[in-house]
Amino acid sequence: MPRWTDQPATDTDAVFDFILEFSGTFLRRHASLLAKVLPPTLGFGMFLAYFARNHFYPSFDLFQFSSLLLAAACLGFLTIGAFVAALFLPGAWVYYGFINTPAIKEDITYALPYRGEGRFRKLMLLMALVFFVPYLLIGLSDAIILFFIDPELFIGVSLLAPILITLLAGIVVQWLFKLQSFSFLKFVWQAYVPVMAVGYFIVWMLGKAYPLVNEWPLFTKWATLCAAPLAIAFVVTMTSMVFIAGWNAALMFSLFFALFLAGYSGVLTTLPETMVKTLGLGNYQAKAIVLDASYCAKEQARVLPTDDQCVLNDVQVVWSLGEAFVLRLADGSTARLPATAIRALVKP
Repeated sequence: MPRWTDQPATDTDAVFDFILEFSGTFLRRHASLLAKVLPPTLGFGMFLAYFARNHFYPSFDLFQFSSLLLAAACLGFLTIGAFVAALFLPGAWVYYGFINTPAIKEDITYALPYRGEGRFRKLMLLMALVFFVPYLLIGLSDAIILFFIDPELFIGVSLLAPILITLLAGIVVQWLFKLQSFSFLKFVWQAYVPVMAVGYFIVWMLGKAYPLVNEWPLFTKWATLCAAPLAIAFVVTMTSMVFIAGWNAALMFSLFFALFLAGYSGVLTTLPETMVKTLGLGNYQAKAIVLDASYCAKEQARVLPTDDQCVLNDVQVVWSLGEAFVLRLADGSTARLPATAIRALVKP
């Protein structure tokens, strides 16, 4: 673990040492196994969730199934990876671009108390001023402008507000920790992009969460939405400050909180539907489906709402791979048609 000083270890140092040792040992021992097991497991889980929600199970060959698992796993990893990057990169940028630079690190080390609770409190104050306060202020300012004042001002505010926020935070950090003159400008230079990115992330999370809480009681809905910037800023701060314990610990914390935020935003729960639609396998509305004339002549086709030309109009395609197509009709019922009966499918 990178040390602030060669002074005797405090209780805080011991905690960070444990996190670093555990994360490093875990990744070293199990990285290969995770790389082999997680992709097919994630892919299978997403497909299984989609099949269960729609009450069907398709039939396809082993080659198709293997290809689908790989494609689903890649999409899942990209989705979760985007959350990990949103949590991991801002802290890495600020920590290694400002806090851990030789001059700044030396001044901070000198300003920290020798050991004990005073050292821990001042270190937490540093983390709050460098990470939490800027993240929270940019999230609140962006959200207020976008949702309550004027959305047309959002771009300008989201680009200019991080300058003022990081400038004020940098001045306070320089004064409290007696850093070199104009160190606050270095902080503004390093923290501007990460703070702006976290602001966009918070606003995006609010946008994803709003449909999920829109039907809640009024007080509960707005309490949840108002608490969201605070919670997200705290989560990003936690992953940022863990860089003191090293890259491995920060990566593990980022992955854990990425899964939590993906579930909170609804992205994780809607991932199976998104994956199936992205791959073009189903979960989309077809403008028209042309059936084979010989199939329409049979008794079983009479229960389908086809027109005189044996065409199904405006029908949702649940699944379109394998021996049968699964369709959801306008009345909510499900129809399973053999693939050989479908001559053409028209998308909007």
